[in-house]
Amino acid sequence: MHGASSHRKLNMSSALRRQVLRNLTTQLVKHGRLETTLPRAKELRRLADKMITLGKRGTMHARHQIEAYLYEPKMVVPLLMETYAKRFESRPGGFTRIIPIASRKGDNAPMAMIEILNTDNPEAEVGFSYLVKSLATMQLREETKIVDKTLETPLDGGNAAARKQAKFARKVQKVLVNASMSPEKLQEAVDAEAAAAKNHYRTTSIEDPAQGPTDYSSRSGPRTRML
Repeated sequence: MHGASSHRKLNMSSALRRQVLRNLTTQLVKHGRLETTLPRAKELRRLADKMITLGKRGTMHARHQIEAYLYEPKMVVPLLMETYAKRFESRPGGFTRIIPIASRKGDNAPMAMIEILNTDNPEAEVGFSYLVKSLATMQLREETKIVDKTLETPLDGGNAAARKQAKFARKVQKVLVNASMSPEKLQEAVDAEAAAAKNHYRTTSIEDPAQGPTDYSSRSGPRTRML
């Protein structure tokens, strides 16, 4: 009787799987974030957390383990043992975040963005910018200060819509705690994003009276949809 597997096979041979994950882990440590399929991102999170933990140990043995697994050791070892070790000095684990994004065109594979947390500057994280854009969209739609309204949402919703709102409210609270940010500062970021979105919509919707309304039916190239 077969036991449970300790990892995802990713539809690869063991040698190819190890090579791909080594390369992805190296690129994640170098650049701080990357986009890949959701199963690979979930497998990559375990390895990236392990490499950062080895960097926090700071021993020669941990350095040799990092050099034996990752590519480009001259570049990634200083990042792990200095930059990330200092950043996560008081954090025991959970050094990465996975953000699901739109499915890949062609094979419809689920895609995700995985990034290493930036506790020094949380506003630079992709997850924070996505949250601010979501709140700005809600604020433009409801025409009210959205942060306080979201935080006042009951966390024990009854129906499906209430549970969805409660889940989003808990997400906003978690971001405020992780970023050590006040609701007022988050509201300022949302106001700035909403003003930029409104200004962009206003400038792109202005038509030239001399030329008349724009005929989009004759535009060449594929049409894109704003999400």
